Amino acid sequence: MRFLALIFLALPAAAAPLSRDTPLLQLRLEGLFGQPTTLLGVRGGGGVGLGYRMTDQLWLVADVAERPAPGGGITSVAAGLQATLDSTPVAPFLELTVVRFSNRLALGYSLATRTGLGADWAFSKAMALGLVVRTYTPFDPEGNNATLAGLEAVVRLVFTPGAK
Repeated sequence: MRFLALIFLALPAAAAPLSRDTPLLQLRLEGLFGQPTTLLGVRGGGGVGLGYRMTDQLWLVADVAERPAPGGGITSVAAGLQATLDSTPVAPFLELTVVRFSNRLALGYSLATRTGLGADWAFSKAMALGLVVRTYTPFDPEGNNATLAGLEAVVRLVFTPGAK
């Protein structure tokens, strides 16, 4: 975890400035599949997110997602940073966010860090298809249960309005 924090601290200093006509916003539609907690089985879900480009490599990101669960759905709201490692047609990235969950009874926690590793494949200037693997580490597990954690895979469609 400290290694990722050091990467996120080093990237802003190394990032190239943006040119004037670079689009700054992205819309991300996500299909989720995984186990958000060790207390529940594998389940699917969906979400929508936004990215705001601060530099050539660093993005502010936020998303909202929903998954089915006993006692109602599990809604998550996340915000954090994404660091793009290389801006080629296939752009690998790291993300680090803080996530707030609803339905603490089903999950066993309500606040977590989310670490993701993925890549987006730009098949046009305005569209990309991505794959992300994310892990969840709770801040507030019930009964100090150290085994509570989550893992999910995400397929996402990324739309960049204004890309030419």
